[in-house]
Amino acid sequence: MTIFILVTMFVKYSSYILLFNFIYHYYDFFSWYLGDAQIQIEYAYYKGVYAFISALIFIIYIHIMFFPKKISDAACIPSFPPLIMLLSLNIGLFIGIYNLYVVQLYKLPDFFNYLRSTEIGLMIILIALLLIYFSIKSFSDYKEDPNPTTKSDVLITSGIFKYVRNPMYLALTLFQFGLGASLSFIHISLMSFVTIILLHYLIVKREEEYLQTKFGIYYTRYFNRTRRWF
Repeated sequence: MTIFILVTMFVKYSSYILLFNFIYHYYDFFSWYLGDAQIQIEYAYYKGVYAFISALIFIIYIHIMFFPKKISDAACIPSFPPLIMLLSLNIGLFIGIYNLYVVQLYKLPDFFNYLRSTEIGLMIILIALLLIYFSIKSFSDYKEDPNPTTKSDVLITSGIFKYVRNPMYLALTLFQFGLGASLSFIHISLMSFVTIILLHYLIVKREEEYLQTKFGIYYTRYFNRTRRWF
């Protein structure tokens, strides 16, 4: 029992350390990227790579340590949806820095510069956070777990779910888009379109199959009257 507690504490606190390391390196890169300090291109690239690697380590660690090895009475999804979003976001960062500081294969069209806006980005992030808040509130009202790897005992069709079937996944996508805009890093925003495709096929479609099997005609009626995304 003591060993189990120690292992559990190690996993928990090591997760916090990796999260802090991931956030620190992202902050270190973007505080320079958005600032006025001049550094060598190689150093800027290394800052971005450190951010990418630290985030990738965090994503892989959380998946290995916390994603259930076997899923029963739940949708058979490959990973936690927020990790899928973070992976897409992180790949967007790497593509951006690799093109900007190494290969310089292309230049994004000038009209994308309209998305480089802290105000627009923060507004979209706020919308995403509100969607998450109202989604969690609906789950809480029905005493359901929002974790998609757990079983569903109740089909939630009220609150925010009355208007959209997947508000939390929509929120993840909007959050990524808004973050990219607020950080003036368009590759992160563009990768949000990849995120919504990944969430659609890896998460949403599998959840729909599970809920259809679980709730039958009740889910069919809900499916027919409520939109999947918008």
